[in-house]
Amino acid sequence: MRIFFYFISSIYLKNFFIIFIALLGFYCGIDLLLNFKKLPDSANLDLLYVLFLAFSAITYILPLSLIFALVLSLTTMIRNNELISLYALGLSKKIVVLYPFLWALFFCFVYIALNFTSFAYANDYRKNILKNGSVNKQSGEVFLKFNDSFAYVGKLQSGSDSVSEIKIFNIKDFNLNSYIVAKEAFFSHNAWNLKEGNLTTLPKEYLLGERGLEIQEFEILGGLKGFEPKVIEGIASNSDYSIKDALISLSLFKAQNISTQAVKISLYKSIFTPFFAPFLMLIVYYFFPAISRFFNLALVIFISIVATILIWGILLLLTRLSENAVILSEVGIIMPVAILAFLGLFMFYKNK
Repeated sequence: MRIFFYFISSIYLKNFFIIFIALLGFYCGIDLLLNFKKLPDSANLDLLYVLFLAFSAITYILPLSLIFALVLSLTTMIRNNELISLYALGLSKKIVVLYPFLWALFFCFVYIALNFTSFAYANDYRKNILKNGSVNKQSGEVFLKFNDSFAYVGKLQSGSDSVSEIKIFNIKDFNLNSYIVAKEAFFSHNAWNLKEGNLTTLPKEYLLGERGLEIQEFEILGGLKGFEPKVIEGIASNSDYSIKDALISLSLFKAQNISTQAVKISLYKSIFTPFFAPFLMLIVYYFFPAISRFFNLALVIFISIVATILIWGILLLLTRLSENAVILSEVGIIMPVAILAFLGLFMFYKNK
């Protein structure tokens, strides 16, 4: 069986990388033609733009490349009478499609692993270079709630663990208890360290002759424990989330009774959307004939490609409807992939 694995895998992987690189080059080429005049006058930034553009294109290119590689591989094997030869040697249809299916799953898991890193923010970096002429951007004037505190952030540097012009208002029993004003703050050891500011404590009861406001200046003061910079950045700039940051934001937003819809959509897109390709491969495979003598192979290829693009477009449309809160994210993102998985596995186990 090992020789069959090497034979089928070599054909599939060769076609996959050819199609993947070709589609990636086409995507980047079209984007550069459209945005060439908007690029900054810097060779370094231009190269970074192309790099981040390629990374952001993988989200769209990878699923199509996985399916088109199977279509091209089957076409080559059918025309060379290799597919019927494999059947004649005793290989079942399940074994022939299993190897490309496992490779597709492998690439999907690699993509998910990459989305745990800064790879997930490639599209944001690309937009920053195009609009601001720099990789990072500053988000300003965001007002946030965290537990019993409200925080105002004047400026937040994208991709950084520091903010400037921060104010924190501590609320207790619906009354302002104290507030902190600091010039800057940096995130360290799961908490924010505020530098060069003052803490103003308000009295519990406002009585004539009693103690009034207490103002204390400080060099460093801790606060907002557990409120990660990526969470603030995501709220301030409405950017994408990595899977790690999305999970942190999801638990934090639930604790704060904040809507988690945007975070869930980003999380679902990173985890579930790529898997439509392997299961659609199972469906497409069983419509291909073993030999081309009695079938119009060109028509089968054409229908397979059109059906793939059509299903891919419908999934993108449902994702966009979920992002606009027209339908639930579970209905628009998870359910279509689950339906394809059910149909693909049903056909896989039904056929010998």
